[in-house]
Amino acid sequence: MIGAVAAATIAGGVVAGLLVVKRLESGTWQMLDRGDFVRVRDRLTGDNRGPSRVIYLARGPMTFSPGTDDAAAGRSSVVAAKANTNVAMPGWKGSDKAWKQVVTCVSNLFAPFDVEVTDTRPAGDDFIVVAVGGRPGDLGEKNKRVGGLAPFSGAVIPRAVVFAFAQQLDHQVHPVCETIGMEVAHAYGLDHAYLCKDVMTYLKPCGRKSFVDKDVPCGEGTRRACNDGAPTQNSYRRLLAVLGPRRQTR
Repeated sequence: MIGAVAAATIAGGVVAGLLVVKRLESGTWQMLDRGDFVRVRDRLTGDNRGPSRVIYLARGPMTFSPGTDDAAAGRSSVVAAKANTNVAMPGWKGSDKAWKQVVTCVSNLFAPFDVEVTDTRPAGDDFIVVAVGGRPGDLGEKNKRVGGLAPFSGAVIPRAVVFAFAQQLDHQVHPVCETIGMEVAHAYGLDHAYLCKDVMTYLKPCGRKSFVDKDVPCGEGTRRACNDGAPTQNSYRRLLAVLGPRRQTR
């Protein structure tokens, strides 16, 4: 009986805590949903890793299996959702010069934040991998206009596997770079932004984009509330909160 009372007390505390956290995140009192309890489950079972601070741009061919995201192991929840079988991505088919420009561009996008961008496979296992190359169909995606895909839950997804379909984008440096920026930011919990100059936008034509320090509505073709219920998102500030500012020693 004591154990049951203790469990009920803990459960009540968890629910109360979740309500407060959700109030702080969204700015309004809201009912809890399944995703809130999943996040608690993940914390209680030890899946409380922080954000991966290395973004690995993979140039060569790679094979991915379906499952919970694990970049080092080559497992992808996107593959699980789209194909549910192993998929082979062909890698970058553009020029060496264009590849170097893509790496530099992505590095510049994330320069304000405490994260490293590299095209050399990291020695450890805590990184995000971006499979750069191919087309949506290689992954089982039927929409041929898609430039990239990433897992998205509204929260940080450690060790995520992200896809940027460079062949679909004709290996153009800035479209590929900005697609990588958007998809990686999804893995860090960012929603789409309704602002033409922001990396997280679907709007076009917009010219060169960045993570803009401005509170804007979320949305694709029209404005909407953001995934977490908040009326706006500031992509720059959101990444800053997740990753922190760039360290001088990095």
